[in-house]
Amino acid sequence: MRHTAFRRLLVAGLAVAATLVAPATAHADTPPNDDFDTATAVTALPFRTTQDFGEGTKAADDPTSCYAWIATSAWYDYTAPADGFVRALPTGAGQLPFIAVYTGERGALTQVPGACAEWNSGPSVTFPVTAGQTYHIMVFKPYAGAGQVATLDLASVPREPNDDFAAAAEATLPGTFSGDLSRSTSEPGEVTASCDPAADHSVWYRYTPDRTRSISVERRSTSVVVYRGASRTGLSEVDCASSLDTSKRVVFRATAGEQYWIRVAADADGASWYDIRLTTAPALTPNVYLYSGVKSVFDDIQMFPNAGDSLGRPLVSGELKFGDGTSVPLTSNAMLTHRYAADGDYRLEISATTDDGRSGTGSQVVHVETHDVTLTGLSLPAQARAGQTKPVKVSVVNSRYDEKVVVSLRRKGESGYFEEVGRLTQWVPAGSRVDFPFAYSYTAADAAAGQAEFEVTANLDGRYDGDSNPADNRLTGTTAVRAS
Repeated sequence: MRHTAFRRLLVAGLAVAATLVAPATAHADTPPNDDFDTATAVTALPFRTTQDFGEGTKAADDPTSCYAWIATSAWYDYTAPADGFVRALPTGAGQLPFIAVYTGERGALTQVPGACAEWNSGPSVTFPVTAGQTYHIMVFKPYAGAGQVATLDLASVPREPNDDFAAAAEATLPGTFSGDLSRSTSEPGEVTASCDPAADHSVWYRYTPDRTRSISVERRSTSVVVYRGASRTGLSEVDCASSLDTSKRVVFRATAGEQYWIRVAADADGASWYDIRLTTAPALTPNVYLYSGVKSVFDDIQMFPNAGDSLGRPLVSGELKFGDGTSVPLTSNAMLTHRYAADGDYRLEISATTDDGRSGTGSQVVHVETHDVTLTGLSLPAQARAGQTKPVKVSVVNSRYDEKVVVSLRRKGESGYFEEVGRLTQWVPAGSRVDFPFAYSYTAADAAAGQAEFEVTANLDGRYDGDSNPADNRLTGTTAVRAS
């Protein structure tokens, strides 16, 4: 039952508080309808009574299916002369009493589905009645104590005029429609929602579009289903949104002149006031989200196609053109990758269709710019003696854009890690090779090891994203070293 967890948490706190204030003995002025067996008989509607619902007691067998904690209860019996709906409404100052409705005999009572006042929905209860059936109405308080006067009204209320399929109300566009699902029923053999089969308190609307368009149905906590068909027995479901998934918006493609049926429904516990609104569904603005960072010819660029639907309906088909003469079909908004062969600005073009049939197109530009220099040479002496200083030459080639390049010369130390022993920065123009001249003085430690092992790296100065292809920015080499 909906809200059960909320009730348990709430009544647990009430139980503690009520224990502190509940009297140890029954009130001296116990009302005559304090017990199930002495219930006040309601012989006709409308009915009104005023009493102090804080005076009284709780019987050991008072049902707790509506709330776990009851401090006082008062009972009313009503036998329905005809099928219909009855509303029980408490009014007054302060905390109003709560209401639960049952059928059956003492010790074997069954709560009427949905006939339990909710903390978050107000104190009144509306419930269906069947001719000849007796309904036991329990008005109760979680706190005992005199001075809790309230008025109880019982009245017959009409069922919703569009309760039956045959009496479906005419829906217009745009249009807002509302009503009370607690005053509705489910017809014998009535179709149920595929997404919410328990929603059996329903009302109906019919809509015939004057032109073809996509329609959006806004709603709150009810289920909404749209059907196509000419009769109640020939309906086919078009779209469905469950009362449990309030984030989903019902959207459907309405063809001019065709009949559509809108069923608004809830289960017994959720049946309450509803409102829906029909509007023209917004147009799609398809787009592609590109993973951040500069794109180069070495990158598999991550792309996330999006239908651009403010209603959140998924992309189910379409096409993405990459702007370089290639394209891919789209069946979802799943990530895909693409690599461009050359630098430039490419126009991405996306077409997308959502699962409700709306389509749209969009375009944007992806900029590809590759910054890449290559280490093509590391010139080391083959041999050296400790104490000698010899030249080391590093060659850098650049075939793309003018770059400011930093070359670092590192020697492997006794710890096994490379430690920098030289650094040079020079401009390397596009289409050129530039040599970086270093000099290194060989040490006794090099001689002891028998060699000096070097590493050189090249980096682009001033570019936060670095070299587009760092794989060719490192070289290693060794020089044999002997003692002097």
